[in-house]
Amino acid sequence: MESESELQSPPEVNIKSRKDSQDAKKYRCDFLFLKRFLRILGLFFPGCFTPHTALFLLLLIVAVGEQIAVYYVGLIPSEFYSVLPVKNFDGFMEVLWQSLLYIILIAVNKSARQYISSLLYIRWREALTAYIHKYYFRNFTYYQLNVLRVDSIDNPDQRITQDVERLCNQFSQIISLFLISPFTVAFYTYNCYVNSGWIGPVSIYLFFIIGTVINKFVMSPVVNLTFCQQRKEGAFRFKHMQIRSNAESAAFYVAGDVERAKTNHTLFTLLDTQLNVANWEFWLHIAVNMFDYLGSILSYVVIAVPIFAGAYDNLTSDELYSLISQNSFVSMYLIFCFSQLIDLSNQISDIAAYSHRIGELIESLKSLPVNDYYPDKDDNEKIDPDDSKLVAIRDTQKLVEEEADISSRMSPRGDINGVDSQSIASGESLMAFQLDQVAICPPDKEEVLVKDLNLEITSSRNLMITGATGSGKTSILRVLHGMWPTAAGSVDRYPTVQPKDVMFLPQKPFLSDGTLREQIMYPAKVSSTSQPMDDDDKLLDILARVGLLKLYNRIGGFDVPVEWNWSDVMTPGEMQCLSFARLFYARPKFAILDEATSALTITHEDAMYRHCSNLNMTIVSVGHRETLRKFHDCVLHLDGKGGWTMRSLNSHN
Repeated sequence: MESESELQSPPEVNIKSRKDSQDAKKYRCDFLFLKRFLRILGLFFPGCFTPHTALFLLLLIVAVGEQIAVYYVGLIPSEFYSVLPVKNFDGFMEVLWQSLLYIILIAVNKSARQYISSLLYIRWREALTAYIHKYYFRNFTYYQLNVLRVDSIDNPDQRITQDVERLCNQFSQIISLFLISPFTVAFYTYNCYVNSGWIGPVSIYLFFIIGTVINKFVMSPVVNLTFCQQRKEGAFRFKHMQIRSNAESAAFYVAGDVERAKTNHTLFTLLDTQLNVANWEFWLHIAVNMFDYLGSILSYVVIAVPIFAGAYDNLTSDELYSLISQNSFVSMYLIFCFSQLIDLSNQISDIAAYSHRIGELIESLKSLPVNDYYPDKDDNEKIDPDDSKLVAIRDTQKLVEEEADISSRMSPRGDINGVDSQSIASGESLMAFQLDQVAICPPDKEEVLVKDLNLEITSSRNLMITGATGSGKTSILRVLHGMWPTAAGSVDRYPTVQPKDVMFLPQKPFLSDGTLREQIMYPAKVSSTSQPMDDDDKLLDILARVGLLKLYNRIGGFDVPVEWNWSDVMTPGEMQCLSFARLFYARPKFAILDEATSALTITHEDAMYRHCSNLNMTIVSVGHRETLRKFHDCVLHLDGKGGWTMRSLNSHN
């Protein structure tokens, strides 16, 4: 059994913003990029016998076929030069038919390569996005990134949607070129050596090396600028999303001018970064285009050297024309192979930036603490409890079984800090949560909201939490739910109470997309194949009880698709009524309500609480109305300075 000191000293978590260090980072095509990209590559190819690998091998085969077709199509001019000057009609017709066949072959191969690349893009995007979703939606990770701003990961939504899409798309377009290029370079290097001697390949290789060095220096700043550009794109998009979500509130404030100024500031910051990117890309494009056109001249210089040296004096004019055409194609295509790699500088810089952004997100997702009280239902991966740094969660079943005198353990205030194991087993008194000497601070601040809190959440004892605004009422619920760490003390969740036995109702309900049935059953999954549909009469009774039958009549059914945003068409009171409909559908043992009736009338509030009592729910409420007291057995009052008091309520109906 754990020692007393170990039980009362959970690890502290100090979550600090790392924005300054984030801004100071530089992102380049370096070892860090290679490490992050290889991790992503492992997700693209999860095994040898997968559709991803099969498509990739098929892409290689098609790419090789395309290069073979390109070679024969490139020799077509030299074939025509050999038959046209001597007026060989039969030879001309033969070359013509062969040319048509080669052109058809290359057209089919190119189209097939593009099609297979698109299929790979879809497969890769599916694999990478699903992998990120696995960690992003694990426990409260999405809350930590978006609200607590852990690790200062900017715009995780943009990284998951836009950056993943662009990375997969661009990589699927260039992967075949990278893999085929060594073979095409070797093949055309040999042919160039045969036609022009050693001076041809050496000149082209030097040409490529110089171009690569120049592009490396020009390309390096573009990677970091592209990273910053994507970050500011996300901030600009988020600002418009913020306006969309709060349009009515902004309109009541008549805040158009100030929001326009704020949005324009975000826009101008983005455009300044885009201007810097455009300036650097200007020099990059100059280098790329210069080497493209210099390559066409270099091919003739290469063949001119042996011609002027007299190496081909024994050939006739027709044979020399054909040789010049053939060698020009071989040299130019070798240069083209290198030029293609240089032309990919922009795409490589984009891929590097996206790899850094996605790699950062994955690293943060995998390093964030997990809460093993809320296991992933669809994830077989075992989560190590030692990784849980967010909230101290201990197996209190051992305490119940091994400490027979746990009920006699008293706090300095005289409150019971334990529960008898037999009463838990018999269901007489069910312990859900126990807070022992807990101190609560905002994750990124040192201000103490509540200190030395001793609290039990047990069945059949309704608790009301009161206090001034900002005193820490909702913070207690966040700690209970495992969303916030504790600055001191411990939080125990007893295994006799499962996550499905506790339901939290926030003041502003989250209305996801989906049908009315999905809204009522949320967060339960609705699937006609895996479970039978609930009886419509039961759902109608719930809607009637919460006063939302008119919503059902407006839609016309529980499973009728809706095109609107639920939050836009429902009033705050209706949204809170729908939240209670979810509560009455789920029927948990414990209902924790964070001012969940603030937008309802007292009469409507009274009906909601009475039905909770009829369903034998234990209620923990955050609220201000005096009318709520009659539904509770005790009240926890926070003074806003870290202190608290607990007292019983005599009037309970």
